[in-house]
Amino acid sequence: MRTRSSLAAALVPALGALLLAGCVLKRSKDAQVFVLEPLAAGGTTAAPLAATPEAVVGVLSVEVPGWIDRPQVTSRVAGSQVATDEFSRWGEPIAKGVQRVVAENLAALLPGRRIVAAPWAGYEPVVHKVDLTVTELARQADGSVLVEARWAVIGKDRATIVQRRSSHRSPAGPGAAGTVEGSSRALEALSREIAEALAALPLPPPATTASKK
Repeated sequence: MRTRSSLAAALVPALGALLLAGCVLKRSKDAQVFVLEPLAAGGTTAAPLAATPEAVVGVLSVEVPGWIDRPQVTSRVAGSQVATDEFSRWGEPIAKGVQRVVAENLAALLPGRRIVAAPWAGYEPVVHKVDLTVTELARQADGSVLVEARWAVIGKDRATIVQRRSSHRSPAGPGAAGTVEGSSRALEALSREIAEALAALPLPPPATTASKK
C-alpha cells in the first residue's frame, strides 16, 4: 500500500504538469496570425503599369521602436501604457510588413515608376530612395489606429530632397482584426502622401543609346 501511495503521490505532479502543458499548447493553437494588406488588396483598382518605367524608386528598410517590433499585436491603453495581445500575432516582422505594404502601395499609386524594396541588386538604377521611420503604429485608447512617421526622399547624390513628419489616423473595427485593418488603411494614407511627393519630383532625362554605325 505504501508503494502504491508513494507512486500515486509522485504521479500527481507529473500529471498536473502534463495537463498544464496541454492547456498551453491548446491556447497557442488558438492564436490568430495577421498581416498588413496593401491598398490593391482592399478593392482599390491599381492604375495600369507603364510599358517603360520612368524611374526606379527604392524603399529602404523601415525602422520601428522596440515596443512595436514584437510578434504580438500591440495597442495603447492610456498614456504611456502599452498592451500586447498574446493571441493575436504578426505573420512577419512588423518592420518588414510596413516596408512591403508601402512598396506595394507606391507601385499601385505610381505606375510610371518601378518600385524595389531593400535590399536590391547593385545594378538597379535607383533614382529616389524612401527612408521611413515609424514612431507609432497602434490602436489608441479612443479606438482608432494612429500611424506617425518620419520619412525622407533621398536622391542619387545622397541629398535629402524631401523630409517630413506625418500623422494619419484611421477608424478601426473591434478586436485585433480591426486593429490590423485600421493599420493597413493608415499606412495607405501615408503611402499616398509619399507618392504625391515622389510624383512632384523631376525625373532624370531618359538614357540615350548610341546610334549604330
